[in-house]
Amino acid sequence: MTDSDVALVTGASGLLGAAICRALAATGLTVLPVCHRGLDRAAELAEEIGALEPVRADLTDPAAAMDRIRERGVSPGVLVCAHGRTLRRSVLTPGDDDGLWDVNVHSVTRLAGSVGKGMLRRRGGRIVLVGSRAGSVGLPGQAEYAATKAALSAWAASAAWDFGRFGVTVNVVAPGAVLPGPGSGSGAAVYTEEENRAVADRIALRRLAAPEEIAGAVAFLAGPQSGYITGQTLLVDGGARW
Repeated sequence: MTDSDVALVTGASGLLGAAICRALAATGLTVLPVCHRGLDRAAELAEEIGALEPVRADLTDPAAAMDRIRERGVSPGVLVCAHGRTLRRSVLTPGDDDGLWDVNVHSVTRLAGSVGKGMLRRRGGRIVLVGSRAGSVGLPGQAEYAATKAALSAWAASAAWDFGRFGVTVNVVAPGAVLPGPGSGSGAAVYTEEENRAVADRIALRRLAAPEEIAGAVAFLAGPQSGYITGQTLLVDGGARW
């Protein structure tokens, strides 16, 4: 195993993060799962797919998180940031963002900057961020959440210029509505059963996405066949019109 064959995946204990870990492992990459909560789930996943021992880290403290990651003795050639929080609240309702920007934006960009330094030295690598369709369209009650996901797309489009001359690509996968399950979250919009039916009626494929379908898009952008794609946000929304 070389560092270039290691994929660091954050949010690995969530439904979507776990699907991404499985998809990357299936391509032959050695996965390093990272999570803040759900370490037991991440450990079970690691055993299932033959991954490295999971790292538990609070990514809002990037320096401490990187120390924990470095303890594994690897410098990943692939980084997938699949962690995140949702917030559904009208902007007319008083309240702060409860650290939403720290989790969804600052922790992601700082981690990408830190892990990306190793990619620069090797002159190659893949950075894939999990955004959301909410970052491209207006959704009721999700103004603050949508703003954080739009920020990821803007960051990736700009960071692609900084990383590009070193052979490192930076892209975003933006899911639409994803079938819910235990530990969903991680950038995917999650709805009630009634909302799911209403949303499906406004999707060309007339159904919500399976986590594995989002993971497939991530695996593509993390793989060698996507070497000329960078600074892009790939919508994986089934042809949604909402």
